[in-house]
Amino acid sequence: MLYIRQLKHLAGHLGVSVEQLEHVAESPGSWCEELVLHDPAKPNKQRTVLNVFGPLRKIQDKLLRQLLLRKLSASSFSHGGVRGRHIKTNAEPHLKSIFVLTSDISDFYPTISRNRVYRLFTKDFCCSPDVARICTKLCTYKHHLALGLITSPILADQVMRPIDLRIGAACRKAGLVYTRYVDDLTISGPFNLKDSGFPALVHRILAEHGFAANPLKNCLGRIADGIPITKIRVNRGHLDVGKDYLTKLEAQLADAATLAKGGDFRGPYYTEAQIWGRIQFVCWVNPGRRHALLRSFRAVCWKKVDEEARRLGLIKTQKTLERQAQANPAQAVSDACLTLPAQDPPF
Repeated sequence: MLYIRQLKHLAGHLGVSVEQLEHVAESPGSWCEELVLHDPAKPNKQRTVLNVFGPLRKIQDKLLRQLLLRKLSASSFSHGGVRGRHIKTNAEPHLKSIFVLTSDISDFYPTISRNRVYRLFTKDFCCSPDVARICTKLCTYKHHLALGLITSPILADQVMRPIDLRIGAACRKAGLVYTRYVDDLTISGPFNLKDSGFPALVHRILAEHGFAANPLKNCLGRIADGIPITKIRVNRGHLDVGKDYLTKLEAQLADAATLAKGGDFRGPYYTEAQIWGRIQFVCWVNPGRRHALLRSFRAVCWKKVDEEARRLGLIKTQKTLERQAQANPAQAVSDACLTLPAQDPPF
């Protein structure tokens, strides 16, 4: 817990005056810029990402590093945004399982409202109402957690702790394994989970805590069939990348070789650095694929690839961030300037 009862103590931890702290907290939208993330792999799905700068960025960084990371412990079931844990540590506990259930929480960050964050600071972190109000204003945007605020992952993890404990306890009693990577939940074990009651149990626990499972992202079946666990699958008792990821990477290598030879190239175009990064990822997940992939990579004349790409005027395919136009520029500021009640607000 944080146990900060006075604003002057909070300001001291963050290296600013109380006046500076209150000024930034009253107008956080002044230092937030909305960007739209475009992913060529998901052309119909756009995501809003905040670019935080200026004094808000500095204060958030101090809040995260000087207080939240030092005082709070991550959920033992959580592997996302936790130092020393990642998608591999999230998948490894499921290696010996036969059946698996994966579920995804809909609109994860937007569902975690300012009221919930406020309660987190007052009840769980034992902060005074004044301190909780300031911290809530600093850590939310448009009334909820947001992608781009560096404090969002750790606060979301704290919100998920009671959910993890309930699901984890139920799994332990049934001889099952449970892990979570941000908003992706995975349960696995020795028996078929389809009629076990666990899919309904997970949905019910999430609903009781104000979340909803995304019905389009629920997967049930044998783990050997390649059901992905945060983009990783279990292949013959070992971790491996998804079949689709590997197929696309092999196609990108073949396309690069074709381009280097002046053949009929249709794209999309990926650079040497992009493909090398994907190979490094595959080798990190499954070192057994290193030899074949490196051989294919080295067989390509990348100098020729670059020359042909320049000659044809090819543009590399990549995720891009663009500024999001505001119909009313003041709206972002006014929406972010919250006024929380002195008492614990209703959920």
